[in-house]
Amino acid sequence: MESVVDNIPVSLYEELSKNLVDSILDNEKKDAVPTEVAKRIIYLWRQDQLKTPAGIKTLIEASLTANPEETYQILNQLGLEETIISLRAIQ
Repeated sequence: MESVVDNIPVSLYEELSKNLVDSILDNEKKDAVPTEVAKRIIYLWRQDQLKTPAGIKTLIEASLTANPEETYQILNQLGLEETIISLRAIQ
């Protein structure tokens, strides 16, 4: 997953982070994200680290678990087609 995040431009981290958080929080299935991943998100949020590679990696992991199609749609809207291909290859 780290190599996938490495291909995302840093300039998109803030917008991607916001969109993924919104997607996760808007999900109808509130228990879709595993507890351990949710704890990591909270920790990273408290440290203001959701816009870092570790934060993006964790948010993508959570978002893919909660709603994969919306995750791919968010990535596509940001022009991250290579990231989508990479993620689908490792799933």
